[in-house]
Amino acid sequence: MSISLLAAVFSALAFSTVTSAEPVQYCPIQDVCYQVAVPSGSADANGGNIYLQLRAPTSYSWVGFGTGEQMADSNIFVVYQDGAGNVTISPRTGTGHIMPRYNAIAQVELQEGSGIVDDVMIANVRCGNCGAWPGGSMSLASEAVDYIAAWKAGDAVGSTDLDAAIRYHDAHDQWRFDLTQGTITDDANPYVGVSQFDNNNRGVSEGSFADPRTLIYGHGIIMAVVMVLLYPIGSSLMPLFGKWLFHASWQFLAFLLMWAGFGLGFVASQRIKLDFNSTHTILGTVVVCLMVLQPVFGWLHHRNFLKNESRGLASYAHIWYGRALLIMGVVNGGLGLQLADAPRKFVIVYSVLAGVMFLVYVAASAYGEYRRRLATGGYERKR
Repeated sequence: MSISLLAAVFSALAFSTVTSAEPVQYCPIQDVCYQVAVPSGSADANGGNIYLQLRAPTSYSWVGFGTGEQMADSNIFVVYQDGAGNVTISPRTGTGHIMPRYNAIAQVELQEGSGIVDDVMIANVRCGNCGAWPGGSMSLASEAVDYIAAWKAGDAVGSTDLDAAIRYHDAHDQWRFDLTQGTITDDANPYVGVSQFDNNNRGVSEGSFADPRTLIYGHGIIMAVVMVLLYPIGSSLMPLFGKWLFHASWQFLAFLLMWAGFGLGFVASQRIKLDFNSTHTILGTVVVCLMVLQPVFGWLHHRNFLKNESRGLASYAHIWYGRALLIMGVVNGGLGLQLADAPRKFVIVYSVLAGVMFLVYVAASAYGEYRRRLATGGYERKR
């Protein structure tokens, strides 16, 4: 193969690589996504325009992200509704754990495609001097740029004021972008005429925080199954059949699965920096830790019955302690759905299942009490 032909092949490959590039994207939670695109000319010169996108449902008061490892000295961009059917993009400088204030020297401009689209806030932004800001700088050709993000659900800010007050965030996250994967050929808005709602985390560099949504979904599904289905069913087995080994085995498997779900939730909370500062995470941790005592009470109850053939203090502790924890677990599941801003249909299904299982458990308990009273000596000897 001639040198000229090799050169042509390599040129074609290089051109196809550049033209196939697209903005890098990260979505820390469902439907809240951030993108960055760097024109090749800006990357080569390490200066000039870059293009950002912030998008989130209008159920969020504001969302923001910025360059840096922490809020202090970070270059932050916040988007919120302007109260007139559009969005406001507010460049701000982070100064620590207080509300970031407007950065007047940032060269930002909303681009085509910005606004409220199908109840989604979209801010397509051109930034002319994002390579450097008061407190820091970054290389526009870096393979590992630190980014942070935060978000707040709630009422719209509804202001065009670039220094409008925003409420403290619900949660935050951090990751790294490989900007070389977000290089685009043209110095122009790359967010028009392309799908923006695929939620893929393109361009997240190796070793950075992975998308936590799979962990959150897994945590929610497992804990809902455990608290709403498995534990109530396992609790109903004893009064229905009077087989303690069946009851204990079922509950032990549910116990193990509960810890698996808790582990997923713990890892997810660390990745989105929830920092155990919500009622759901605190109450959930308390419930699973207190649940450790329930098998102990069950064993004491069983040993006491084998000896005395009657209920004792351990028996009532096992029954009522378990009921209290089960109620707390179901309530905490509702708090988790609220924290995750789950769709209404999920809340309805969860509530209906919880209500049905409550009735099943009450009926099973009543039947068990009826059987116990019919048993010789006031307690069923099968236990």
